Amino acid sequence: MISLIKITAEAFSFYQDQILAIEQVSFPSPWSAEAFLEETRNPVSHLWAAKAGDHIVGYICFWMFAGEIHLLNIAVHPKWRRQGLGTLLIEKVKALGLSEGAEKVWLEVRPSNHAAQRLYAKAGFKVVGQRIKYYTDTGEDAIVMSLSLKDCGKGLQRVGFGEIKARCAVP
Repeated sequence: MISLIKITAEAFSFYQDQILAIEQVSFPSPWSAEAFLEETRNPVSHLWAAKAGDHIVGYICFWMFAGEIHLLNIAVHPKWRRQGLGTLLIEKVKALGLSEGAEKVWLEVRPSNHAAQRLYAKAGFKVVGQRIKYYTDTGEDAIVMSLSLKDCGKGLQRVGFGEIKARCAVP
């Protein structure tokens, strides 16, 4: 069974090795422990993890402020990919955003990360621009995507794993 838990600074110290292991296999320039810890202390930052039993199998980190959400980092352990966990984590962000009055979600994604682009498109995100040479490690541009939470249906519905799903219009 999968549960979603909020990762505080204390929880991060407990789950640090598991989160960092997922980060290492997921990104060419992974975040450090210090970067994650800094996010747990940032008042606008939220770090949530998907947990299967005693194991962290995915996480999402985002900022929520001024009526908007900026998705910073999302990863799922390779053995748990393509099982809906990325969608579950994004739906958690949508539901939290709606409950806090956020109207828009923003993110950047590498053009080479086709799996992430498909996940975001499935979740209702649209390409709205690009940032030239955004990724300093490779010089790669970033695709900027956004999702209007105003397009989400009136109300929420329960979905798998006991979570809430924000119903958003996807053309």
